[in-house]
Amino acid sequence: MKLRILTAIFLFPLAWTEPVFAETSPGQHFDSLTAQNSIILAQNPSITLGEAADLVSEWLDAKSRIFAPPFDRRTLEQFTTGELYQDTLKSIDFLIENDGYYEYGVQKVETVERFAAAGNKATIEVKVTEDTTFYQNGEVKDSNFNTQKVRYKLEYRDGIWKIANFQVLN
Repeated sequence: MKLRILTAIFLFPLAWTEPVFAETSPGQHFDSLTAQNSIILAQNPSITLGEAADLVSEWLDAKSRIFAPPFDRRTLEQFTTGELYQDTLKSIDFLIENDGYYEYGVQKVETVERFAAAGNKATIEVKVTEDTTFYQNGEVKDSNFNTQKVRYKLEYRDGIWKIANFQVLN
């Protein structure tokens, strides 16, 4: 007689709790069950407020590599998708053609104002402090230090969460 163990997994990103059942036999290694769970979770992405805020912070840190030589397009692809990705590629081309680049000082998420997530999309509003300096032909052309409220639209693409767009609100 074979004894069967029934495992229930609850996926919380759904609007209701939906049990997913997987059967295992005694002695069966749980790696295959874990692999099944990973596949199920990858199809139902979720993001927490902390993960969304971390993504924005990492994006802020990455900007110094994206908007200055050597203009790291791989990092851009890692953090962005859709409209933001396309617009930033155009900005990089403009900077290269016009011998320009940005330097960043302080870059910090001060507070999270709002957060919502559903399915493969999320929105986070944060107050961001940034110290930016724009150089062209080796000379300072503009410099700013300010704190602004920014709304970031996030999307789950290529198996990870990325920033699809942003809007400065004040």
